[in-house]
Amino acid sequence: MVVVVHPSFHWIGYHVCKELLQEGHVVIGIDPIKDKRSDLLYMYVGRNSNFQHFFQKSDKENHMHNSGSEVEVDIKKGKVRIVTSQREERVEIPALYGEWMPMADHSFQEKGDLRKWIEETEAVYVGDFVKTLLPSYLTRNMEEESLEERVEATWRCRKLLERV
Repeated sequence: MVVVVHPSFHWIGYHVCKELLQEGHVVIGIDPIKDKRSDLLYMYVGRNSNFQHFFQKSDKENHMHNSGSEVEVDIKKGKVRIVTSQREERVEIPALYGEWMPMADHSFQEKGDLRKWIEETEAVYVGDFVKTLLPSYLTRNMEEESLEERVEATWRCRKLLERV
């Protein structure tokens, strides 16, 4: 199956791409790569032979034909739009946390601040959100990670971006 993800290097789009690639799907990412975060995320999925990147939708349309069985995943304005040949679905994005989340939107000074925000907002881990978002495309069941492991991974990504 071919899945087109736009924007593919938005932090949620990246997680969608990563999960689909791990499941062996062909992913076409559309994103202009306009900052260091996008460039860094490209390095994680761009080497996968099932991933192809285009800067704009028109670039993809000029170079590839739609097979009719493509699934489109568009992320914008707090919603995810999933389009298949049979239906279109829109899903509201809840408060999310996870690796590569945009920390500038919050004033977290320590890991404890992040954990407190997660508990107060009842934020959902981005990986769990992606798995429920695309259940028929994501079939692998991973062991449940603890909140502490997820907070640690999220914080490590923030520290990595500070060094870049």
